[in-house]
Amino acid sequence: MTQAFLVELGTEELPPKALKTLAQSFEDGVIAGLKATNISFGKVHGFAAPRRLALLIEDMTEQQPDQAIEKLGPNVSGAFDAEGKPSKAAEGFARSCGVEFSQLQKTLTDKGERVDYRSTHNGKL
Repeated sequence: MTQAFLVELGTEELPPKALKTLAQSFEDGVIAGLKATNISFGKVHGFAAPRRLALLIEDMTEQQPDQAIEKLGPNVSGAFDAEGKPSKAAEGFARSCGVEFSQLQKTLTDKGERVDYRSTHNGKL
């Protein structure tokens, strides 16, 4: 779902000669922030007056898209010790992913079978 978004920044008196540059910098900064957080949007209209800068953003999504996460860990041969228990490398990989070792999966890659972590992070509002 998308909506129009209006943001206005009240300021002290801005020099008229600098309005165009300041308005463009404000627009560039907001657009860069939206792109960095994967928020999609349509056309952007900038407005500038001596005491305010504003942007009207058309068709902005209300939340970030869901994001699929996949991290590759150690080779399966190195993920288990001689007794078949998880190695320190595998346990460290699981900790770095914020999960227990039992939640990891195995996947076949061009470099052999590896332990991996897969998850989907829901988009933020």
